[in-house]
Parts: sequence; C-alpha cells; structure tokens
Amino acid sequence: MFKGLRKSVTEKANEQLGKARLAAQRKQFKEASNFAEQAIEILKGEEDRRKLDLARALYYEYLGNLSIKENKALESANYLGRSGGFYLRLSMDSELQRVHEKQAKILLVIARQVMKEKKFVEAASFFERAAMSFQRIGNTAEELDCKAKSYISRAAAEKTISGRKGFLKKAVELIGEKGSDEPIIQAHLAYYNGLFIEDEKTELALKYYTVALQNYQLSGAVGRVEEIKKKINRLTKLL
Repeated sequence: MFKGLRKSVTEKANEQLGKARLAAQRKQFKEASNFAEQAIEILKGEEDRRKLDLARALYYEYLGNLSIKENKALESANYLGRSGGFYLRLSMDSELQRVHEKQAKILLVIARQVMKEKKFVEAASFFERAAMSFQRIGNTAEELDCKAKSYISRAAAEKTISGRKGFLKKAVELIGEKGSDEPIIQAHLAYYNGLFIEDEKTELALKYYTVALQNYQLSGAVGRVEEIKKKINRLTKLL
C-alpha cells in the first residue's frame, strides 16, 4: 500500500517537472518555475532527497532565467547561485557548468556597471564573486582577469598611494600571469608597471607610460589618455 502511494507521489512530481521543462524550452520561465515549485511541494516530506534537490535546482534556475528577462541582474545571479548549489550536491556537472557560466557573466556585467558609477569597493566584491564562478567552471583566464580587476577596483578606493600601489602590484602580477592582447589589459599592465618605478627609474617609467598611452587610446579610455599625457609631460621635464 505504502509503496504504491510513494510511486504515485513520484509520478505526480515527475509530471510537474516534465511540464516545467517543456515551459522552459518555450522560454516561459514563470510557468516553468511554478511547475517546479509544485513538484517541490509534492516531494516535501518524502524520502527521495535527490528528486527534491533536482526540483529545487530547476526552480531556482528558472527563476534566474526569469529575472534575466526582467532585467534584474543581481536577483538573477543570486538565484543561479542557489541553483548551482543543488546541482553541485547532485554531482550534475553539465548543469552546474551551465548555471555558473551564466551567473559569472551576469556578475561581470554588474561589476563593470558599478565600477563606472565609481562604487569601487562594491565593484571589487562583484568582480571577486565573478572570479569564484569562473573558477568553479574551470575558466582560469576569466578568473584571473576578474581577480585583477577586483584589485584595481580596491586600489581605486584607497586613499593613500602606498595602499593603492599594494593592490595594483597584485593586479599587475595577475594580468601578467593571464596574458592578453586586449588593449585595455595591456594598457593597465604598462601603466601600473610605470607607476611602481617612476620615482626611481624615470626613463623606464616613461617607456611604460608611452605603451600605456597607445593602448588606452586604442581602447577609447579618454580619461586615462589625458592622465597619462600629463604624466609623460611632467616626467619628461625631469630628465
């Protein structure tokens, strides 16, 4: 009797999850999350922990996708993170890869936007969260890039030159380890290398700043271009 009843509960849950997947395929994420939630309610109190975890993983993934459609980036990143936690527990690697890759990209967009708003400490936090997501999916290049940008953000928030240089040194080490042909990365690398030595090795610092200027111009970083030009003019007069 009880065995038959348990099978009935499982069948009901599977039916709701089947409906959820079909709705998700049609990009109807609100309906998909509702079906997944119904499956969760059916499975509560049952012994099938894996089935319940799967329903929860799908539920949060669908909510994350719904939030993307609604332009709620942070909410989406949080939902996808919760979904990933359940996929991790279930050892579902491809699903885990999917949600964490999506989460990482969203966190990166948020970090860049917050950086533009000059909320540097907050931006650093988002870059660090993105780095963790990229680490989970084995994307080392993006992980290092996000870590470097988190150091750059924290450097921008520092009040003292010594404190700023400490974070920038870490950023340069990571950028150098990553390697990149991207102009903005090359610009940062040259700029920060010049910054560390301009007091002791002015001529070499000028060479770094010249490379930085060229790459900032290529990347369209107008503010940095003007800043570097002033540095080059000032240091040239000291030679």
